[in-house]
Amino acid sequence: MLRIIKDKIFYKNLLFALISLMLLFFCWLKWLDIYTNHNNYIVLPSFNDVHLNDLDSVISSYDLKYEIIDSVFDKSKFKGVVVNQDPLPNTNVKKNRRVYLTVNSINSLKVNFPDIFDLTLRQAVSRLKKNGLEIGNLEYQADIATNKILDFKVNGIHISVGQELYHGTIIDLVVGQGLSTEKVTIPNLIGLSREEANTILKSSSLNIGLEYFNHDILDSTMAVIYKQYPESAKNKKINIGSSIDLYFELLKKNTL
Repeated sequence: MLRIIKDKIFYKNLLFALISLMLLFFCWLKWLDIYTNHNNYIVLPSFNDVHLNDLDSVISSYDLKYEIIDSVFDKSKFKGVVVNQDPLPNTNVKKNRRVYLTVNSINSLKVNFPDIFDLTLRQAVSRLKKNGLEIGNLEYQADIATNKILDFKVNGIHISVGQELYHGTIIDLVVGQGLSTEKVTIPNLIGLSREEANTILKSSSLNIGLEYFNHDILDSTMAVIYKQYPESAKNKKINIGSSIDLYFELLKKNTL
């Protein structure tokens, strides 16, 4: 009889211990959920174009942290704004998640002016673009060599090889005209951006003339050419150094 009573107490205590263990395990899981914010996500917004001065307030409003891991130089963006982030926008993240940001450099990038003297115009355009410099006007002078680079200027001032210039500086070129009145075919510039058209025109020994922008264009980098004068046509040629007038409209994005 005593043994049966002892067995009942044993099993009762065992059952109590198992129930207690299960309750403790359940409480531990609940605590983990709370501690790790389980299933408590926020959709990460886009921080692109947010300036460095505003990052602290913007990031903290979402209960997030951030770290700037890199800086780049993009002349199409304002200085000091975010240009990339990791994780990407619309990603589900937990509160206090650290977001890694790349920003556009505050300081303007400087480059050394390359040696383009005596190069052909096409070679010079390629080298200048590779070094982050823009091509301005072409000034033709009498010279035995056609399209040979004779001189280079910035705002009418002669510059030297190796001289430090800001990225994106516009370089005016003095080019040899040759002994004959050479003509070139008019390129088709329809659908191109201003930068693309300028590169093609300079490589063809031509200049940008007058530029006309539709009233709805607020950013010239978002515009494309819809008309040019003179127009491009088969076997239609003009003198080297001539100008092409360009008409711009806002780039229309494809919608599916």
